[in-house]
Amino acid sequence: MQTARRAISLVATVVALLLVACDEPAPVQIGFIGGLSGRSSDIGEASRNAVQLAVEQINARGGINGREVELLVRDDADDPEVATDAVRDLHQAGVEAIIAAAMLPVVNELQVVTISPTASSLVLAGQDDYLFRLNWTTRDNAMIYAQRYLERGIRRFAVALDANNRVFSQSWLDEFRSFYEGGGGEIVAVDAFDAAGARGFADTVEALLAVSPDGILFIANSVDTAHLTQQVRKQGSDILVVAAEWAASERLLQLGGRAIEGIELVQSYNRSDDSARYVAFRDAYRSRFAADPDFSSLAAHDGATMLFTALAQNDEPVPLKQRLIRIGAVQGLQQMVRFDANGDAQRSAFFVVVRDGTFAPQ
Repeated sequence: MQTARRAISLVATVVALLLVACDEPAPVQIGFIGGLSGRSSDIGEASRNAVQLAVEQINARGGINGREVELLVRDDADDPEVATDAVRDLHQAGVEAIIAAAMLPVVNELQVVTISPTASSLVLAGQDDYLFRLNWTTRDNAMIYAQRYLERGIRRFAVALDANNRVFSQSWLDEFRSFYEGGGGEIVAVDAFDAAGARGFADTVEALLAVSPDGILFIANSVDTAHLTQQVRKQGSDILVVAAEWAASERLLQLGGRAIEGIELVQSYNRSDDSARYVAFRDAYRSRFAADPDFSSLAAHDGATMLFTALAQNDEPVPLKQRLIRIGAVQGLQQMVRFDANGDAQRSAFFVVVRDGTFAPQ
């Protein structure tokens, strides 16, 4: 009799546990895709870290409408085919949305909302699609640079661009050339380098210095920009060196050493910001990842904030794409963020110079 009672009690306990489990809402799954390996992995890692932090923070506040957020991470290895497969994989897993680089046309094919912290190609702007962009376009970036250096009287630039990422680098150069030469400047030399090719960085730099420019512009990632700048200094030149915003990550400081002192570039956030919101984020990021956030970290965190805000507004049957547009301006870490009707946003620009191993405001 006692054995039977124990059995009944055990069954009742199991049933109760199952009922509790059934009452727990399913998590909100979101995906992240980024280059977590390869020469630009610093940007992918910084973006992933920021999204992970945003997920942990919202879960600590109870999640989204009581549902925990679960982050599914994929490495695209800077390979478009791998990235496409990752989108399909995450879509199959049932994610609500993805935070990633530009993954067209697959995100439109699958109609999966994708927020990109860093995509800047001009062909992605002004499109009614499923891609939401937080970054400027290459045209915006290039115009900012052209105006800056024309105003400073820099009239002759020699340019090195990454041949392995021409979708970005060639577009950037074309837009820069249009504004710069339209204002009276001249591009006196262009060298498309391949970091894995037979020619070395020294050959590229020698070709640029040979035409006696007023400045050298690198359209490259942080690793290659560091190596190129080191070659400039090794060849005894103290010429002005400018880098496109692509290089503006912490890895540039780590790899460049004394050679990159004085290099100038734009960042999309204010590193000197002492607002409570930004300082809290910076300190939490440092504590969690033992590193400083970079421009992609802030954009990725702002992208997660926009996504969480839109997902929380599920009181009417409006697709997520429309909700992201309808929510209007949302406070990000340093600025208000708003997507227009085509899912495009704008960010502020801050010129910095490497001084004493840090990005200092100009």
